[in-house]
Amino acid sequence: MQRVAAILHLQGLRFDPTTLERLEFEEVAHRNAGLVVREADKSLVLLFTTAKAAIICAVELRRRDRISSAEQKTAELLRGAISLGPVTIGQDDVNGDAMDIAASLVRLCEPGDILISGTCRDAVGDRLPVDYELLENTAFRLDVDDNEILSAIRHKNPVAPDWSWKVMLPMISMLIFIALSWIWFSMT
Repeated sequence: MQRVAAILHLQGLRFDPTTLERLEFEEVAHRNAGLVVREADKSLVLLFTTAKAAIICAVELRRRDRISSAEQKTAELLRGAISLGPVTIGQDDVNGDAMDIAASLVRLCEPGDILISGTCRDAVGDRLPVDYELLENTAFRLDVDDNEILSAIRHKNPVAPDWSWKVMLPMISMLIFIALSWIWFSMT
């Protein structure tokens, strides 16, 4: 089956059970609807239905890596590359242009970098609070404050007003209606 998908290619020092637990990898991948399609000692490849989900997952994993690396006094080595394009999903493997582009981009990454392809950049546009730095004619480096983007995603609109009045207004209206109805029927 062929379809368009976002591919996140992660590279690190190693992806053993201890590292995956430290990054809370399964939880983060599940929350962003990522599916692991290839595993190796030093790399993981995940498939996403949208480029936005892949970027959010990569940013969250990078944030967790920075925090836990600082606590353990280890060098930060997690890097990721995201590509959006056609992939062929077989019974045992996933192949296609997006896989090849993500693999090429991850080789250009510095420790802590997240690179995205031009098609991924076009798909996401300005829907995320992210700045892009053009590296080559088709590759972009994400320049983002991890906390800012994750806050914006979790709250959808971080500058939205408090909506608690939307819950209270119908309740107060209903109480007024009940009180007026009771007064009306008790007078008749």
